[in-house]
Amino acid sequence: SATSLLSIFLIEVLTVVYIAMLRDDSLLAAFAVAKTLMFFLISMILGIAVAVSTAVSRSLGSAAPDQARRLASSGLLLGIFATVCGAALELVVLDPAIRMLGGEGNSFTAAREYLWLTLPASVLVAVELLCVQILRSAGFGKQAMWILLTSTAAVAIADPLLIVVFDLGLVGAGIAYLISSLVSACLGFYYVHRVARLTSGVSLTHLSGDISTISRTAVPAVIGNLATPVGMAYVMAAMAPFGSQALAAIGVIDRVIQVAFCVVFALPGALIPILGQNLGAMNTTRVSHAVKATYGLLICYGAATSLLLILLAEPLARLFHVSGEGLIVFSAFCRWGGFLWTLIGLQFIATSIFLSMGRPMYVTLFGWLRASLGTVPFVWYGAQAFGSVGVMLGQLLGNTVVAFCACWLAHLLMKKILGNEAIH
Repeated sequence: SATSLLSIFLIEVLTVVYIAMLRDDSLLAAFAVAKTLMFFLISMILGIAVAVSTAVSRSLGSAAPDQARRLASSGLLLGIFATVCGAALELVVLDPAIRMLGGEGNSFTAAREYLWLTLPASVLVAVELLCVQILRSAGFGKQAMWILLTSTAAVAIADPLLIVVFDLGLVGAGIAYLISSLVSACLGFYYVHRVARLTSGVSLTHLSGDISTISRTAVPAVIGNLATPVGMAYVMAAMAPFGSQALAAIGVIDRVIQVAFCVVFALPGALIPILGQNLGAMNTTRVSHAVKATYGLLICYGAATSLLLILLAEPLARLFHVSGEGLIVFSAFCRWGGFLWTLIGLQFIATSIFLSMGRPMYVTLFGWLRASLGTVPFVWYGAQAFGSVGVMLGQLLGNTVVAFCACWLAHLLMKKILGNEAIH
């Protein structure tokens, strides 16, 4: 699961590296702004994908393969429809949204061109990510990994040609994104349809019932997921007064977080199918052991990653060509960000527990607590007291507080549902 997710994030990192080679801070700032807006749509897609995975895994765990196939097919249709609507809405409000996040002049133009290519391509991304989650829920982890690795390979080939060789900048990055999305979506559907055989005809009667089943988890999960880009948008707006170098640094930091903590981001996608199948089979002991093992993985992985970030701070800064105010922000992140992000990872485990144990509204609650009380006051005070570095560290500190609260409530929920098998 982590390898699969790493391949997604490597697409972003490769793009940033090639854009950085053009040595234009306005392009890096534009990419950061564009990715913040894309994050709204991707967050919605991931919420639906997790809900479909939860429904399919429960059906398989309950020995109902026909129902699982129908839910997978209905989930794909729901994801495509929702993504089309979401992309259309973002295109309508695109110009004021870019300006609100600090896009001006060349940054505005570049971000706008990039998003007019990538927002329509998000429909293909929806098919890709839904297929990946469906395959994982059915135990086809290897096929899911190959989908994402293929996407990464396509970007690795297209990005340097389009961005650097043909000097297309963010337009080249957008074209490469479109190509990789098309390739991975086609491969994903092939695996789901021909290899896993998890598709079936869907009647209107069954479709409405399946969408209702999926939506009970998807709606709160999507609303909860959307909180993260809302919080990120506030951070971008707060960072904008400190200049394009600071905005560029935020974009680079986001990409570094994605790669450095790919295992943390992969936790819900990997843990939810395990918890769902074992809860469906009423095997509470394995549920408890899975959660305990995940906590141990988070601590060990986070400690190693934090140390690596400290040691590699200067080489990474040179790789991404961050300078001036951006270098100050990036260096502070490498010094403290790894430790804080390890603690933030507790919320990813809590999210898996909430969704698997039928408490999706808790995901929504803590998602919005993180984006509001866990972001706004901390970022505001950080900006006033410590400038651009305070904006970045303020967000991480506030998110850490919310993660601790989510972990505590998840612990209580496990004790209530599993009794003596709950973690201690």
